[in-house]
Amino acid sequence: MLMFICGVSACELTTEPLPTDAVLFEPPAVYARWWKMTEACSGRSGDLAALRWYRVQSSSVTYNRRSFAGFWSANENWIVLARGQDDNGAAVRHEMLHALIQGSGHPRAEFLEACASLVACSSECIADGEPWRAPQQEYVVFPPDSLEVDSEAQLLARETDGQRWLRLQLTVRNPRGRAVLITAPGDAVSSGAFAAEVRGPTGNITRTDNSGDSSAMFFRPYEAKTRLFEFRVASELTSYRVPSGTHLVRGGYARRWAAYDTVIVGP
Repeated sequence: MLMFICGVSACELTTEPLPTDAVLFEPPAVYARWWKMTEACSGRSGDLAALRWYRVQSSSVTYNRRSFAGFWSANENWIVLARGQDDNGAAVRHEMLHALIQGSGHPRAEFLEACASLVACSSECIADGEPWRAPQQEYVVFPPDSLEVDSEAQLLARETDGQRWLRLQLTVRNPRGRAVLITAPGDAVSSGAFAAEVRGPTGNITRTDNSGDSSAMFFRPYEAKTRLFEFRVASELTSYRVPSGTHLVRGGYARRWAAYDTVIVGP
């Protein structure tokens, strides 16, 4: 059986069968919305109903001593997700993008440009694509406080299966008519990090999208970069779930934060 293992870390051609602990599951209704979003950013179309979805009980899918959040099988049109990743919209859409482009690689045009705001792409994913080069030579170097950082939190209407999701849309904008390269204390990954913070009655969490790609720190004149974070309403607070109650929610970039939105999350 021919299979491409394609997670947020890497993709490999392999004859590895479906993991023995993989359990078939019915995709939640939100997957239809995520599929449409991935179709829109990629300019591709496909049949979501043709995909089969599996999850395993471990926190990662292991193959050849390497761990993956999930993978897409080109031969069988499977998507297999590690435990907890079925609520991780960026990881799920990463695999959806593979299914739509029908490829195992990570082309820059799709994963780091057109769909960068919606799909996860780790260091190995970045290395798999074409190297990034600044589109122009003339730019100025500024700290993160030279950018405009805004976010908007919204409790969405129920999906058709009854699930409810909290959405945070983060927007980072260069207000200048000149290209800007952002620098911040720490390493390059931290400098280009997009983040979401949720503070509520049961605790606080910060979720970070660490883009190690240099393009995350380069802004064309007046360019705005966006990132989407979503949390399913559930009984506990995790990186991808939020319980009922009143929460303070905000987005940030390179340690620079937007103002909090107050969101009352209902069951």
